Order: sequence, then C-alpha cells, then structure tokens
Amino acid sequence: MRYFTKKVYWTVQFSWWLFTTFVLRYPTTKYFNNPEIKYSYLIVSFLICISFTHFYAILFQKKFHDNKRTIAFALLGVMVTGGTIFLLDYNFDFQRYRKPSEGLPLEMYDYFQFFIESVRYVGLWFLFYHLIISNSESHLKAIALAQSETDLKTAELANLKNQLNPHFLFNAINSIKALTLSDPHLARNALTELSQLLRTSLTMGNEQLVTLETEISFVKDYLFLEKIRYENRLNYSFDIDKNSLNIKIPPMSLQLLVENAIKHGIGRNKAGGVIRIKSNFAANTFVLSVINSGKLKMNPSPNATGVGIKNLQKRLFFNFQEHAIFNVLEENNHVIASITIKNQV
Repeated sequence: MRYFTKKVYWTVQFSWWLFTTFVLRYPTTKYFNNPEIKYSYLIVSFLICISFTHFYAILFQKKFHDNKRTIAFALLGVMVTGGTIFLLDYNFDFQRYRKPSEGLPLEMYDYFQFFIESVRYVGLWFLFYHLIISNSESHLKAIALAQSETDLKTAELANLKNQLNPHFLFNAINSIKALTLSDPHLARNALTELSQLLRTSLTMGNEQLVTLETEISFVKDYLFLEKIRYENRLNYSFDIDKNSLNIKIPPMSLQLLVENAIKHGIGRNKAGGVIRIKSNFAANTFVLSVINSGKLKMNPSPNATGVGIKNLQKRLFFNFQEHAIFNVLEENNHVIASITIKNQV
C-alpha cells in the first residue's frame, strides 16, 4: 500500500471484517440455526466486504487520492458495498431480522432500515480508512517539508562557506603582496605559510562546526602572516578559558572577527594597536570576544556590515537559532566583537 505497509493494511482489513461479520452482523434468528445456511451467509458476507473495500483502496490510490471528488467517490464506495450486502440479505429473505424470521409482513420503512443496517459498518470502514490516509499523507508532507528545509539549509550553508573562502584568500594574498618588493625571502616563507593555511581552511570548510581549539590554531597561523605585514604595528594576545576549547563554532568565524579587527582597527591607525582574543564558558553560556584598539564609525553607511559578518550571522542562526548572538560595541577606545552562544553543555 502507498501510505502504510501491506502487513498493517491486511491485518486491519481481516481484523475489522472478521469482527464485523462474526460479531456485529452475526445472525441470531432461528433461520440461521442450520450451519450450512449460516456459514455460507457469513463467508459470502465476509468476502464481499473485504474484496469490495480492497478494490476501492486500489482505485483510490491510483485514481482519486489527489482528486477533489474524493468525498463523492467514497460515498459511492459506501453505497456500492453496502448495497451489495443489502442484496445478500435480500437473497436470504432478510431472515437475519426479527420480522421476516417471524413471518410478519414488511413495510417500506423496514427495507430502508435494513439498508441503513447494511451500510452502517461499511461506512465506518470508509471513515477509518480515509482518516488513516489523511493522517499518513500529513505525516509524509511534514517529512518532505522537513527534508526540503534541511536541504535548503545545507545548500545555503554551503553557499555561505563558498563566499567566505574567496574573501579570506583575497585578504591573505594582499598581505603577502606587500612583502614581495621589500622582502622577497620573507614573502616566499609567507607563501609557504599561506599554502598550509589554505589547506587547513579547505578542510575546515567541509565541516559545519569546528572546535574553538581548531579555530584558534588556524587563527594563530593567520596572525603570523599578518604580523609579517604589519610588523610592530600589530600586537596580539590570547586569553582562552580551557573549559571552552571543545565548544563548537562555525568554521573561520574567529578568523573573520580577527580579520575585521585588523582591517578596520589596526590597519586604519598609523600607530597600529593591540588585538586581544578572549573566551569564557560559564553557566552553560559561551562567549568569544575579539577586542581591538580603535573606534566604531559614528555614522556607518547602510552597507557598512560586510558580506563576511552577514554570513557569520546567518551561519550562527542556522546552527544555534535564537541561542546565538553576535554583537559589536565600543568601550574605552576599544571595539569589542563578540559571539555569545547559550545553552551549551
């Protein structure tokens, strides 16, 4: 069957019609004291019900399961199956009922009552069948929707990562470019470091989340290259809570914050400055901060937030929803960019 397994379907089919035939519609009048009459009636009644309803289920799945005429088709199925049961009772002179078994004359109302009796339990089967179908379809749609949302999320995450890697590469190459004329030997060493850095970034790019420890190792290599470029203008330090090293964050997120700190803070100050990388983990809340010398622009333009930061915010939301917060503020001539992730165990 399309919406539930054949085993479940046939178990329900046999159970319902055996119970209906041999319990709910079991004849109790004297006419059926003859075993040959009684069991022939019961067997034919059972076969009519199970075969007609199964034929209906096949037709419904092939022709009508997505049709607006489902209700009309179901009513037709009830009438046809129930009508066939009514004709079966008619063939046995309605002897399963009290009046015919006592030889009393039948009125039109009696025939109507016999027909209602014939379609009553058939109607219950159709009702239960369509309730199960409706519930199964809703469940399948929910699964399909969840899968499509997962696929969309995965595709968008992959797209965001693809945007981050060229962004990082462009800035790293520019850092080495400044060395090619002033110190070619150092530039060659920097290229070696860059190749190692890119190899690591490609590996990290395949992961949805990496540990803070992995990210810090990557950032140290990145800062090594930037230190060559900025020399004494760039100083940095790490203040890392050991309990936070296994916390997972989006790959290259710390690198992005450090890169922005250098570009917008250290790079714009002739005297350079200091970058401090700090992490803390307490009360199931993880905080990662990058603090640099400088000030926020007083009147930032509408597009002041770069592609990298926007992507970082999206990746934080995809992975942690409302539990992750990205924030930038100025305090005592220092800019603090921080990622806060709550409910971390």
